[in-house]
Amino acid sequence: MELYTISTVSKEHGISTRMLRYYEQCGLLKSTKKDGYAYRVYDAANLKRLQQVIILRKLQIPIKQISVILDNPDAVTVIEIFKKNIQELDSEMTALSTIKKILDNFVSKLEAAAKVNLNIFNGDTVLDMSGSLSFVQKNIRERATMNDLNQAAEILTERNKARIRVELAFNGNCAEAIALYEAAFGVKAEGVMRYKDTPPDDGTQHPKEVEEFVMHTWLKIGNDAVGEIGMHDRMPDNKCSYGDGVSVSLGLASADAVITAFNILKEGGKIGIAPETVFFSECYCEVMDKFGISWILMYN
Repeated sequence: MELYTISTVSKEHGISTRMLRYYEQCGLLKSTKKDGYAYRVYDAANLKRLQQVIILRKLQIPIKQISVILDNPDAVTVIEIFKKNIQELDSEMTALSTIKKILDNFVSKLEAAAKVNLNIFNGDTVLDMSGSLSFVQKNIRERATMNDLNQAAEILTERNKARIRVELAFNGNCAEAIALYEAAFGVKAEGVMRYKDTPPDDGTQHPKEVEEFVMHTWLKIGNDAVGEIGMHDRMPDNKCSYGDGVSVSLGLASADAVITAFNILKEGGKIGIAPETVFFSECYCEVMDKFGISWILMYN
């Protein structure tokens, strides 16, 4: 069986080695290591899977949906995912069309006001152009209501919003961490997939001792921009460790929610700052849980 190094795969498929490692962390790919060879290698089955991932990413399919698509033989599930993305694209296209019509109207009115004056920035022309906006405003009400414009702007803002996803790695105890965080934050882990759940036709084999390891899951926590936390178990030969320079910071819905989470996370862990009122938060605390993950919790 021919194996391909991570650098070879990176060059041939036009994808960075960092992104390849990220796909592997998300459970989309599986690499191996030759005896006495330090670098990751991929077999033909994983290269085929990578090609599928690349195509789906170019179609704007989110990572967590790609995982479901590739690991689910049920065509109905895959169709539903594609339909959902088509609906989102339709909404975005409608929003762009609304904005385009309004901008087209702006241009036509401003061109009429300027009368193709080469000295377009002289005082009189600028006043004429400014005055023409009142006609544009009237035309907006006729062709597209302000409500249409507001809805279009909201759709595009939501679609283009930067989304940050925190990914936490564990050394075989991810399931225990899931239970702790579900209790602490009052949420339920979504899409839990273990290594034993890998489809037989995937072409990858996992050691018996990692079958119960969590390959992929996520929690939706908090009320701020960073609300989704991915979780997975590392392989025994690639254990993780945590330093004190990174923390997961969450804004929760109430002071009670902060205190509840703090009291659960502190068990077996280490308290940094007990819940208190500070100038930027009514309830703020810092705690490292028993897995070595640091949390900053606050209610604004």
